[in-house]
Amino acid sequence: MAVAVDRPAPSPGTLGPPTIDVAENRTPPVKFWALLGAVILAFIAYVIISWVTGPYFERVEQGPSDPPTWMQVELILWQVVSLPAAAYLLYRFVWRPWRRERTVGVDGVLLLGFSSLWFQDVLSSSGGHWFVYNTSMLNFGSWANSIPWWTAYGEPGAMTSEPILFTPAAYVYIMILAAFLGCKVMKAARARWPQLGSLSLIFICYLAMCLFDLVLEGIIWLPLGVFEYPGGHWSIFPDSYHKYPLNEMLTVSATFTVMASLRFFLDDRGRTVVERGVDHLRLRPGRSVLVRALAVTAAVHLGMFLTYNVPNTFIGMNSTPWPEDLQKRSYFTNNLCGEGTDRPCPGPGVPHIRDQSAYPNTEGTVTPGSKGDPLPAIIPFDRGAPGGSE
Repeated sequence: MAVAVDRPAPSPGTLGPPTIDVAENRTPPVKFWALLGAVILAFIAYVIISWVTGPYFERVEQGPSDPPTWMQVELILWQVVSLPAAAYLLYRFVWRPWRRERTVGVDGVLLLGFSSLWFQDVLSSSGGHWFVYNTSMLNFGSWANSIPWWTAYGEPGAMTSEPILFTPAAYVYIMILAAFLGCKVMKAARARWPQLGSLSLIFICYLAMCLFDLVLEGIIWLPLGVFEYPGGHWSIFPDSYHKYPLNEMLTVSATFTVMASLRFFLDDRGRTVVERGVDHLRLRPGRSVLVRALAVTAAVHLGMFLTYNVPNTFIGMNSTPWPEDLQKRSYFTNNLCGEGTDRPCPGPGVPHIRDQSAYPNTEGTVTPGSKGDPLPAIIPFDRGAPGGSE
């Protein structure tokens, strides 16, 4: 027997197919997505608590190099405006609609999902370092080495750093901006070419997102020195500190396209694909928003993990040589390599240095692992008497 429910008016620009009522004995997909979202948030909480209470919660210093004055000023500005910008968006699309209407629209649940997406920022370096942040920004190291599968080198004060006043907020306002722009592009493309199918619209959106990232990162953020990709591949400005690798454009644009597609392809209730079925659960308004937010959280995390972190982990494990122009600026090396350490910076001729492992140093000798464990001895083969047996 089908469940009859009142259908709220669809969101402006709703483009997905009509919702089909599901049978009472079928579990709505939103339940599975919400459960996955809850598991993801629980794992994030575990890692963050481990980081804050452990030895890696320590600032990575900028070293002896001072950024140019103009760079110091704009880095302060990014840190000052980012959190208020994210807070305003959450107020505008989450808190205000909830207070007025006891519901939250698609933009609100997307923003709630984006609010935890910063956790994934470090993941692509889990097998090898290929990106760095400017350590003149406020940081307390990062949660990188508290992630269970992390193998890249790192020690307290010498590790992947994350500017705590910038990164969490940036994921909120940049992802929603990309979603807005991507939807505008697909809406314009559909109006211009009504015969286009969904895959064609998504491809057009992807091309637009490539251009968006070229401007955002290649022209704005990287030259300004907020963060860099010294180990990336197929680069523009390859010898500069702000080298822009095309693998970044190709992958992050796919992530942006996922977020825009979630917002664009809605059903006639204004729900994303992972929220469908929530109206059949007969939940109170607050619980309904919670379930929807958890489902969307799972979708955005899975989307970023597959489109960005999976391919770029391979990039991190196969770094190109870090530019000399970057290596001479201590605020970009994160104390991971170069002057002041006995570790060469990553490149094809540099062995992969695993966390806590022994490694060949710049003096041509081997430095023991951070725990002082010696290299394991060679175990000789068992060479018993010919024809013998145990």
